Amino acid sequence: MASYPILLSLEEGRERILQRTAPLGRESVSLEEADGRVLAEDVISTEDLPPFPRSPYDGYALRAEDTREASEKQGVTLRIVEEIPAGHAPQKALTAGCAAKILTGAPIPFGADAVVKFEDTTFDAQTVTVYTPCRSGENIVPAGEDLRRGETVLRRGTLLRGAALGLLAGLGRSECLVYHRPLVELISTGDELVGVEQTPGPGQIRNSSVYALASYARRCGALTRCAGIVPDQTECIAAAVARAAGRADLVLTTGGVSVGDYDRLRAALEHLGAEILFWKLRIKPGAAFLAAVYQGTLLLGLSGNPSAAAVAFFLLGIPALRRIGGWEKAELEKIRVRMGGAFAKKSPNRRFLPGRLEMCGGAAYLAVAERQGNGMLHPLLECDLLGELPAGSAPMEKGSEIDAYRLFI
Repeated sequence: MASYPILLSLEEGRERILQRTAPLGRESVSLEEADGRVLAEDVISTEDLPPFPRSPYDGYALRAEDTREASEKQGVTLRIVEEIPAGHAPQKALTAGCAAKILTGAPIPFGADAVVKFEDTTFDAQTVTVYTPCRSGENIVPAGEDLRRGETVLRRGTLLRGAALGLLAGLGRSECLVYHRPLVELISTGDELVGVEQTPGPGQIRNSSVYALASYARRCGALTRCAGIVPDQTECIAAAVARAAGRADLVLTTGGVSVGDYDRLRAALEHLGAEILFWKLRIKPGAAFLAAVYQGTLLLGLSGNPSAAAVAFFLLGIPALRRIGGWEKAELEKIRVRMGGAFAKKSPNRRFLPGRLEMCGGAAYLAVAERQGNGMLHPLLECDLLGELPAGSAPMEKGSEIDAYRLFI
């Protein structure tokens, strides 16, 4: 009898995996190198952004009280005392009856409390006439509107992308602490597999699944290394796993994980003395799955069928990689969507459907390929959503509401 659990629920399996994962170490990188990395520190604002009140428009800075009597019939004329371009400090304080020509992004001069746009005035070189009363604070971006000193700007575990990098730059941060990128090594097992550059012989297929899985892993911020194709022999698989575990943070294998005579992954792991966390899941596709730990390295054994391997990776590999990579939230985001078409669910098992998120009439829909199959890659094209059909549910009609998981950020 096996000494490890068999046929777990998705939640039970995921919990067992996440219990054996932890973030990697940290390193300091330049802002240019930080794109796509995961922040390993809380970032606290050391200053207000913007650091001074500024104008969002080209116009005239003035005192609102000076425009109190302005009307379309009788404008108020003010004397222009200076021009303030962006990047230059005001040289004069505004007094009653005065205004300053100001350009977008320029600091508000002392004494001014409003800005009127060029197009709402008439002007010449010396004066400007305003025809509508201004409110105090009108058309002024206050200091600290974007960030205030002492505010937590970014939290540890944040994926650094465009806006986050821009905020770091705005605070003068040329470097930041990030987590090391996980290295994922992929091992393809199967006598039927040949390299992508080879012509398959009778009963053979090209090793296509590994390229899709490597891409999915990189979208989680990982580095990847493909270890090639290993024949269906216990000793060969064991040797490949031992090599990979010695240098990778996560090992992914495809094939050899079911119950056939040539499914040798479990035997290889037992030969190595690895700790098998569990085998098989109550889901479809992706039921053929194995999780193990060897010499401190997590291994996820995926089906040799491309679609089944991808679904299992989405549901279990992505959370594991996120946890190893230091992401704040390891779990996939769950949303409610409607079925974009009918689906004849035949299996009583919990079913997952890869598809695309589409919006129609303000509602979110899951669009799935007409053809579905464990061995197919086509249903995964443009896949960014994984719909969930509950165990025991009837065939789904178009418009039925279901849970779905967003796959990539």
